[in-house]
Amino acid sequence: MAIDPVLHVSADHPLNRLSEPLKLRMVAAQKNLLEMEFKDAAALCARALSDLKIDIITPPELKDQPPSSFGDRPAKYLMAYFSEILTKNGIPAQAISLHAANLTHRVQLLRAFDRPDDVINDICRKVVEVVQGFPKSAADIQCGRNPGDVLDPYILGAAQILMCAGDFEHTISATVAHKVLMIIEGLLGHLHEDVIGAMRGNVRAPEPRGKDQEKLDPATNPFPGADIVQPPLASRPLRFHQVKSKTGSAKGGDGRRLGEQLSALTKYYDGEAFYDALIGNTLRGHRSMAGVLRAAPSVVVLVGKSAFRELTGSEVGPQLLLRLYQSAFDVASKQTGYSLANVVATIYLTFKKQAEALGEGFLETILHDATYGTPQQQDSRLYVPRGRGRSVTGDV
Repeated sequence: MAIDPVLHVSADHPLNRLSEPLKLRMVAAQKNLLEMEFKDAAALCARALSDLKIDIITPPELKDQPPSSFGDRPAKYLMAYFSEILTKNGIPAQAISLHAANLTHRVQLLRAFDRPDDVINDICRKVVEVVQGFPKSAADIQCGRNPGDVLDPYILGAAQILMCAGDFEHTISATVAHKVLMIIEGLLGHLHEDVIGAMRGNVRAPEPRGKDQEKLDPATNPFPGADIVQPPLASRPLRFHQVKSKTGSAKGGDGRRLGEQLSALTKYYDGEAFYDALIGNTLRGHRSMAGVLRAAPSVVVLVGKSAFRELTGSEVGPQLLLRLYQSAFDVASKQTGYSLANVVATIYLTFKKQAEALGEGFLETILHDATYGTPQQQDSRLYVPRGRGRSVTGDV
């Protein structure tokens, strides 16, 4: 089956020379806009009511209003609006708060995604996989994936005294929570790109392939430097977005390279480029903005709500992203059943038994595990790396 050409560009435009699957995604993003799926706000509201199987009449005042006029309302407004509508339709008082919250969530999900349930399921799978790597035992915090990443007894001692009033179990709780938050931080960095890339009008840029993954190649690396591509619309030119979680997520030295990549994209495809940081309320202190702008003065650097506005086309873009995460994380939490309290109790008991067996305190036990070893593993003059047949002394 022939793929429709990308809209709003000429037949010989580089976008029409992309791979067929990628071009198909481009065309789909041009056709899944909110206004193309819902003729008015009433249709959007009716879909939310239908999805949640709430049998009330769609408010007539929404008829003939643009769907975005309803979908772009903040959650506070939608909650109050649905509470009033549900009350007028005789819904029991004890159920109104829950139904209003669910309808608010659903409207914002439908505003953001043409297939919200598919996106939620996809994100749930990714989240569940990451949660499986959360610390569950003492061994998980004593040593990370890198054999040299061992639990630091001096940091632990400082935390025990300075943060936890000497309580070792609270110290373990803080340590586990810190490791979990670091894993979540890495998870969200990737989820932001995937989720925003799945929003209406957007396409997640494919991961680069081939030997030179920094260089633009229409076949193997069509969008180097871009995380999200917004294909052209009648009211919007082709756009490329590099997305970071925060203004400090990229090192200052990365700016020039990124600016050069974005500049190459705009010239080759005749588009616009944006460098977005989702979290933040000022460009002050941006670590890589100067480098990007020196290499590519035409790039627009955005942060916070201004970045969300361009990425989502909505004034409530941050809420749209949060709504998806709330739905996905809730499902993932029920599937995994991870409990920080239970994990901490297990780890504390392990350390307690180890300390009692050695006749030492908690910190002394951890200090022993973090520092003791054989000279062959700790002294470069004797060390033989895995897979090597001779010492690292001399030419290895």
